[in-house]
Amino acid sequence: MRRGYEIIYKAKDVEAAVAQVSIGQVENLEDLVSGLKSVREALDAACREQIAVAVQKCAEVCAEVLNSTVMLQNAVQHEQNAEQNVNRTRQVFEETQASFSSAQFSLSSCLAQSYDDDERCLDCSGEYSDVAEAEAMVEHVQSLLEQARAGLDVSIAKRICMEQRVDLAKQAQGLANRALEQVQQECNAHVATIEQAIALGVTRLNSAQRALDAYLSINPSSAQFYAWLKWDPAKGGRPVTPDIVRDRLNLSSEQRRFLQAYLYDRNPAYRRQVDKYRNQWATAKGDTERNIVARKARIHLSGEFGEQMVRHALAPLGGQIETQGRTFVGDNGRYTKTDLLVTNLRVQVILGRGDGMGAPVGGSMAFEVKCGKAEYLYSQKDHMTFQAEGHKEANAQCTLCSRDIHDLPEEKQKRLRDALREAGSPMVGMLPRKNEIDQSCLDFIRQSESAWS
Repeated sequence: MRRGYEIIYKAKDVEAAVAQVSIGQVENLEDLVSGLKSVREALDAACREQIAVAVQKCAEVCAEVLNSTVMLQNAVQHEQNAEQNVNRTRQVFEETQASFSSAQFSLSSCLAQSYDDDERCLDCSGEYSDVAEAEAMVEHVQSLLEQARAGLDVSIAKRICMEQRVDLAKQAQGLANRALEQVQQECNAHVATIEQAIALGVTRLNSAQRALDAYLSINPSSAQFYAWLKWDPAKGGRPVTPDIVRDRLNLSSEQRRFLQAYLYDRNPAYRRQVDKYRNQWATAKGDTERNIVARKARIHLSGEFGEQMVRHALAPLGGQIETQGRTFVGDNGRYTKTDLLVTNLRVQVILGRGDGMGAPVGGSMAFEVKCGKAEYLYSQKDHMTFQAEGHKEANAQCTLCSRDIHDLPEEKQKRLRDALREAGSPMVGMLPRKNEIDQSCLDFIRQSESAWS
């Protein structure tokens, strides 16, 4: 007896824990962790790129410092050479000035002695020539000295420029090194933040998964729905036949309720629709306004629920799912939308006999989904025939409809089926009846949000 109480209390604890956890919420956490890991990978790549740019800039600036230092050394050496040249030229200039003074003195001495001992007039032409040559030499060397001094000024200016260049290069080197350090620090900080978020997400995910696993272990219906979501068609190693597809689409009312809650958790657009109708239902005044809300839900929400049922039932068949893809028909710009395109099939699919009713591994399938009463389905014949044009690129195509088609008179039913078969997208009535889908949506709208969170 005591053991029985322990089992009961344990089950209640599990149910209390799972009240905050659902299949959809666990998958949301999985997506969150996966998204964070993708962010980390993108951040790693961006950081590597930024660090590589910073390192390259440091290398360039370092090379510039070395190059500028060599240029400064050359400028200093050039200045020293120019200064030596000025000194040498100045010395030569002083020597030529001395020679010029000596020549002038000799000329003056010659002119002071007008006559020689024989009282003949002295010839000073040699002294005049020496003075002229010395003067010319002085002017020439003076010009060289001015050039040397100008060269020295240029060398000094160039050396000063090179000193400034070295200073700027070293400043740039400091900035580049600080930029590299900053990039590394920021990247490390961002990566650490993402890592912490991932670790927290993984912890929460593991905790949520354990709570969900515990709940599924004591709730066969939920476990059955979870198995439906996680179906692996390739596991059996056999082709998928119409019976398998029919079973996938033949959800019980309870399983449809689970799917409603799953979509509410996982599909933001579906959640917004449900919340909108829930709010309208809660604020409706009287049965008349509630009937208006119910009618809008039957028109809009039921169709979306039917499409989502098909999507999640058949999504495991392929590696990629596309919804509402456009296909242009003709040359006038008209197009049709395909409700569901399953590509890269993981297993062979056989929907029936004839062309377009089978698809190989790696192939594709296109589906149109129609939920409605019998007369509504018949009224959509031309529209569905046009939509079938968008299916022809797929290996297999069909139009999945609610079982209400069986309520059509035999003649109308045949006419509708024949039209779609000729269009290349045979009609198959595998979905629950429209009333069943409507009831599932209305029941979910009337439930409080807390009952499904």
